[in-house]
Amino acid sequence: MKERIPEELRRLGRKEEENLLAFAAERSVSMMQAYCNREDLPKELWSVGVALAQQLLDAADVKSIKEGDVSVTFAESRAETELLADFRTELDRFRRADW
Repeated sequence: MKERIPEELRRLGRKEEENLLAFAAERSVSMMQAYCNREDLPKELWSVGVALAQQLLDAADVKSIKEGDVSVTFAESRAETELLADFRTELDRFRRADW
């Protein structure tokens, strides 16, 4: 799944560098695996993985860049737990109990 997400993000118009898209894909898959207590992820979660990767990229947006004396300001971002909460209904269907 994580190998295909960057390609889908590009198809959807994302312009970020390839390594950033790959990181967002890896992170979204990792977050879903941890939340669902699974190593595998069912194909039904494909669209959730793509949407979560998009939200991760959006959460890391740069708000402004000042070149003289270098200053970078990031836009306000949401915590990863908040991002996952947006998909809780879909993820809960595939969640396994952790004993």
